[in-house]
Amino acid sequence: MRRVISDNQQELDAEWVELMLCARAKGLTTDEVSKVLRILQEEGQSNIQESAV
Repeated sequence: MRRVISDNQQELDAEWVELMLCARAKGLTTDEVSKVLRILQEEGQSNIQESAV
């Protein structure tokens, strides 16, 4: 597994860093990325609730 260290010396998840770099390269803002992640989280919760019924 590849390690990524931030400017303030914190270890970061390499897949997360790659995802954020791809989003930035596509011109997405941090607000847009947050919105997408929030939607995906809500959809995941909906799927879990449906499967529990």
